[in-house]
Amino acid sequence: MSAEDRLAIQELAYQYAHYIDSFDPDNWAQIFTPDAILDETAFFPDALFIGRGAIRAYGEKISRNVDQLVHLITNHIISDLTPGTARGTAVAIVQTMRKTGEHLRFYVKYEDEYVKVGDRWLIAKKLLRASLPPEKVTAA
Repeated sequence: MSAEDRLAIQELAYQYAHYIDSFDPDNWAQIFTPDAILDETAFFPDALFIGRGAIRAYGEKISRNVDQLVHLITNHIISDLTPGTARGTAVAIVQTMRKTGEHLRFYVKYEDEYVKVGDRWLIAKKLLRASLPPEKVTAA
């Protein structure tokens, strides 16, 4: 795998955060394969999304219900490299301020599968696991 491939895969983690934090569900969905799986059931029982359309609809729901959102992603490790597939893990602190005023913090471990489609790397599967229990954040 080339250095360019490795950088393109790492960029996916940052695009994932940037597009959803910017409330851009169209571009967010485009970094997933058409049949991708996004599994957030570790946090929300009904949060299993299969396919780019379902992922985009979830992004729209987030945009309607969330006022502010920040993903701080780090420790991105890429493994099981082949010319067309790879796996990765990363950790994140995700803070959200819902439109209701509720402020939550999530500690997330991402387990990802990537595929190369043409000359572009995409997310085929993103599984979120809880590193620590979610927290309700209160003002000081």
